[in-house]
Amino acid sequence: MSGIFLVIYTIRLRLNQIKWVHLVRIVKQNLRDVPQVHLRRKKEMLDFKRLTLLRELHLRGSIAGTARMLGISPSAVSQQLAKLEAEAGLPLLEQVGRSIRLTPAAQHLIASVDEAISVLEAASAELETRRSRIQGVIRFAAFSTFARTYLPDALRNMALVHPDVVVEFTQLEPSEALDAVSGRRADIAIVDEFTHVPRRADSGLVRTLITTDQLDIFLPRPVASIAELADFDWAFEPHGTDAHMFSRNYCRALGFEPRVLFDSPDPRLHYELVAAGVAAAFLPRMVFNRLGPTEENVTRFAPSQSPAPPPMFREIYAVGRRGSDLRPAVKSFLQVLQAVAA
Repeated sequence: MSGIFLVIYTIRLRLNQIKWVHLVRIVKQNLRDVPQVHLRRKKEMLDFKRLTLLRELHLRGSIAGTARMLGISPSAVSQQLAKLEAEAGLPLLEQVGRSIRLTPAAQHLIASVDEAISVLEAASAELETRRSRIQGVIRFAAFSTFARTYLPDALRNMALVHPDVVVEFTQLEPSEALDAVSGRRADIAIVDEFTHVPRRADSGLVRTLITTDQLDIFLPRPVASIAELADFDWAFEPHGTDAHMFSRNYCRALGFEPRVLFDSPDPRLHYELVAAGVAAAFLPRMVFNRLGPTEENVTRFAPSQSPAPPPMFREIYAVGRRGSDLRPAVKSFLQVLQAVAA
């Protein structure tokens, strides 16, 4: 047994040496392209935690937003960034009016951090593959409708096939879940993507298709024509979300501007408003799962005129960081999610 532990320790030591050498090589290579500036000679090594804070600032766009996400004060963020500038020996931030902007040097550093994180994730995944049993912790984030429909079965099935894997769950809306994965506060995020409303691309993230969900317009009472849809008040997802943008654009394509009186991220509430006769709404089929409401008290829009409006779909993806998707536990959980959503 002591020989096995010695081998594992040697592997871990070697991986640690590789990842830091690789990180230094990446940073040096990227900084060669930075415009020439006066560099103060410093012996300090770049602090990786401060580098990830710089990356978080890039994602949030402001010191205040970064501070809120990390749960620290804006002054603490500024102090850490100042120390990182001192370590780097060149400016990383520049003032533009009342906001700040990352310098080319900072942009290069962030690219280096992204690549280094992928290397670390892959190294961790490599260690996990050497274990005899699949184990570990998966931090999972999903929006409420998906979680209510599929999470119980997914957790039960995962426990049956891999009892040593612990799945921690947090309910988050898609944009928040993506930020959690990018910020390393979650390992897998469930997001939806609507037709003609693509989500932002991030080279550091990979996504896996879990399922496709159809959407329909539901009404308090039957109508025969598309024009009559303009007579209803509507319940939409919050303004600024992809779902809101998709619904509004779809209504406009049908020839009317929706009168949105109800704003909520909860499609179950949308259903209740339709059933109460006070609103129309776009509802995904996922809402009508085996534990959810039925269509008995609402009317699916089915116009008699031709041509009929095009069908509506959203694709449901699991998104993770590049490198972490190689972890056996993550790969197994993605397979379980696909199976329960099939």
